[in-house]
Amino acid sequence: MPMTSHDRDHHTDDRTAGHPDPHRAGTADTADPAGTAGSGGGATTGRTPTATHRGVNPLANRFDHPKVGKRKTVAAGIGGVYHAMQHAIPAHGLLPLVTINKHKGIDCPGCAWPEPDQADLNIAEFCENGAKTVAEETTPDRADRDFWASYTVEELRDKTDHWLGKRGRITEPLLYDRSSGDGHYRPVSWSTAFEIIADQLRRTAPEEAVFYTSGRASNEAAYVFQLLARRMGSNNLPDCGNMCHESTSSALSEAVGLGKGSVVMDDIHTTDLLISVGQNPGTNHPRALTAYTRCKENGGRIIAVNPMPEAGLMNFREPQDPRTLVGGKHRICDDYLQVRLDGDRAFFQAVNKELIRRDALDHDFIDRFTTGFEETRDHLLGLDDDELLRGCGLTRDDVLRTVDAIEKAQSVIITWTLGVTQHRDAVYTIREMVNTLLLTGNIGKPGAGTAPLRGHSNVQGNRTVGIWEKMPAHFLEALQDRFGFDVPRENGMDTVAALQAMRDGRTRFFMSLGGNLVRVASDTSAVEQGMSSNELTVHLSTKPNGSHAWPGEKSLILPVRARTDRDLQRSGPQQVTVEDSAGKVHASIGHRRANEDLDLRSEVDIICSVGRETFGDAFWQPMIDDYGVIRDHIEATIDGFEGYNERIERPGGFYLPNGPRERRFTTPDGKAHITLNPTNVLEVPDGHLLLSTVRSHDQYNSTIYGLNDRYRGIANGRRVIFVNPDDLRAQGLRDGDMVDIVSVWDDGERRAPNFRVVAYDHAKGCVSTYFPEANVLIPLDHVARDSNTPVSKSMVVRLEPLGRRAKDMPALAAAEK
Repeated sequence: MPMTSHDRDHHTDDRTAGHPDPHRAGTADTADPAGTAGSGGGATTGRTPTATHRGVNPLANRFDHPKVGKRKTVAAGIGGVYHAMQHAIPAHGLLPLVTINKHKGIDCPGCAWPEPDQADLNIAEFCENGAKTVAEETTPDRADRDFWASYTVEELRDKTDHWLGKRGRITEPLLYDRSSGDGHYRPVSWSTAFEIIADQLRRTAPEEAVFYTSGRASNEAAYVFQLLARRMGSNNLPDCGNMCHESTSSALSEAVGLGKGSVVMDDIHTTDLLISVGQNPGTNHPRALTAYTRCKENGGRIIAVNPMPEAGLMNFREPQDPRTLVGGKHRICDDYLQVRLDGDRAFFQAVNKELIRRDALDHDFIDRFTTGFEETRDHLLGLDDDELLRGCGLTRDDVLRTVDAIEKAQSVIITWTLGVTQHRDAVYTIREMVNTLLLTGNIGKPGAGTAPLRGHSNVQGNRTVGIWEKMPAHFLEALQDRFGFDVPRENGMDTVAALQAMRDGRTRFFMSLGGNLVRVASDTSAVEQGMSSNELTVHLSTKPNGSHAWPGEKSLILPVRARTDRDLQRSGPQQVTVEDSAGKVHASIGHRRANEDLDLRSEVDIICSVGRETFGDAFWQPMIDDYGVIRDHIEATIDGFEGYNERIERPGGFYLPNGPRERRFTTPDGKAHITLNPTNVLEVPDGHLLLSTVRSHDQYNSTIYGLNDRYRGIANGRRVIFVNPDDLRAQGLRDGDMVDIVSVWDDGERRAPNFRVVAYDHAKGCVSTYFPEANVLIPLDHVARDSNTPVSKSMVVRLEPLGRRAKDMPALAAAEK
C-alpha cells in the first residue's frame, strides 16, 4: 500500500471483503460477442471473493481485441461531426439536437458546461458526446418483457454495460424476487411496485435505508427525493458528487466559504491566463474548446497541466467555423506541462514559493480579504525545491515559465476536473491552487477565479437543493417549518460510507434516482455483494445497466421519462430546472412524445407517489400535478431562489448567489483562507507504477457509447493500459504485450486481468487505463482525506506479464471455439 514521504504514520487500514475472479469471464455469445464480460463497459469481476489470483484464463477477454492506430492531435472538426451523426441520426434524426441548451429546449443530459449568454449562442449548442447522450435516450430499441424473460440475473452479470445499454429503453416496471427461484425480472404494475416500496420503508429503520442520486436528476426530482428520505427520518443521501468533486467542495468551502466555482462564461472568454489542471476537455466537456478558443482570440494564454497530452488540450477544429472545420486548427495550450500523477500539489507549491520569492503578490488583497498568509509564507519558503520538483516530475524551468505567465497576467483562472479531485490528498492540492489565486488577488474580479468543471449536468444543482448527507441546520429547520414533520439532524452516510454499510450488512433498503452505482464505485466485487445483501433495491432507470444484475432479495426497476421526453401532468406539460458549473439555473423542457409501448412515469411522479403511499401526506400529490409547486417549496426553503418560477422563464435563466465572485467570503471569520498544506510526495516501490483511471472518448461515466477511443487511437476494445516507452523498457515489456494489472493492499492482491500494453506519451512512472474496468483494483476504504472520495487517480500497481502478445489473442479465441 502506497504511503507518502511526509505521512507514513497516517495511512488507513485498507481492508475489504471481495476480490475479482478473473477465471469468470462470461460465456461466448456468438450472436453478439461484444456482449460478453471481457469487452466494453463492465469490469471483469467475480461472484466468489478470493484473496489472490495466480492462474488467469488466457481467454478472459476473448472478445475484447483493441486495435491500436494513429492517435489524434486535433479535437473535433469534421470527424467529430461525422461520429456525432452516426449516433444521432439512426436514433432520432436532427430535430432534438436543434433545441439542446436553447431557451424552451432541453438541457443536455451530459456534462454541466456553463451556458453562454443568449447573444453568444451558436446555431448548434451541443457537442459530439452530447449527441451521443441524447441518442442513448431517444433510441428506438426496447428492453421489453421478452428481453427480461430471456436472461436471468446470473446471465446479465456476464454482460457488459455497453451491451446492456444497447438493449434500449425499459418499457414497464419490473420486479425480481429471489424467493421465486427462477432468477428473472418480471413485469409488475405501478401500484404493486409502490406498495412493495411503502411496505419496506415502514419496516426499515432510517439508518438502514440509502437514497442515492445521480447527477442527471433535475432540481425538482432531487428536491422531492431528499424530502422522501428525510420524511422517513434519514439523512443517508449519497450522490455521485461524493465520488467526483467532493474534494472540491471540501477545499473551497474551507478556503473561500462556498464549495462551487466563482467564474462565469465571460470570465473564461476574457481572462489573461487560464491554467487547466487534470482536464481532458475534448472528451469530457467538448464545448469548453469553443470557449478556450474565444479566450485565445481575445489575447489570453492557456497552460495545460496533465500527465497525458490529450488532443483536446492541444488543437481544436471548430465544427461551426469554416476556417477550421476541415483544414485549419486552433492551438489550445500555449504551454503543456506533463506533470506526474498527484504532482499538481507540489507543482503549485513550487509556483507559490516562487511568487513569494519575487514578491509578485497582491498585498492589498491579502491584507483586506485573507488570513493565514504569514504561516503559509513561512511554510512554503521552508520547502525543499528539489523535493517539490521530484514530486511534480517537472523542471525548474517549467515552474519559472508558469510564474512568469502569472506575474504578467492581470487576471488568472484555474480550472480542474477529476484529474485533481480523486487523489488521496486532493483537498490539499485544491487548497494550494486556491492559494495561487489568493496570493495574487485573482478571485472576485473579471476574468479571474476558480473553475471546477462538474461532470453530470445537474450534480451541482442536486447538492444545492438538498442532496447531501450533512445539509446545514438552517435548511433542515426550513424544511421542517415548511412541511411540518420532524426532520432528522444527525448527519447521514455519503457514498463510500453507504457502500461500506452495505458491504457489512448494515442496510436493508437501497433506492437509486438514476445512476449505475455498482459500476461507478470502487472495489467492484465488494459493492456487488453489498448491493445484493439488501432486502429491497429500487432503481429509477431509462435502460438496463450493471447495477440491475445485483438485486437485493427483491428488486424493482422503475422506467422513467428521460429529459428529452414530454412530461404531461394534470396541470399540463411540465418543465424542470438544472444548475450548471457556473451556478446558473435554467429550464429544460422535453418535447419528444414517448411511444405507446412505453409505460413510463417521471422521476417526480414516482418519488412523490412513493411518499404518498408510504406516509399519506397531503403535500405529495400537488407536486406531481404541477412542478411549479416544487419550485415554490424550493424558493421557501433555500436562499437564492426568490421568484423561481418567474425567473426560469427568462432566456438563459438566473445566477445563484456566489460570495467569492463578489469578494464576500462566508467562512466563519469572513475571510478567505490561505492554507498550509503538506507536500506528501507519493513513494513508489521499485518495479511499480502509479495508475490513473480515465474515460474513453466513447464513454460518459458508466455509459459506454462504443468501444473506440478515437483521440487516443484505440478501436474495438477497452482493456488497454497506456505506458511511457521508457517505463516499458524498464519493465521488460513491449507495445502489444498482455499483462495483468495488480494492486497490493493490506488484505492481499487485487487483479485486473488481460490488458494490452500501449506505448504512449505518458508522464514517466505513471500509467492510465479505463474505468470501470480498473475499479476492481481500489479498496472501498481507500479514500481521500477530508472528502472521503475514492482514490481512482494514483494507485500503486505492478504490471505482471502474461507471456503472450495481443496479436495472438484472436487465434487463441478461434482455437477455443
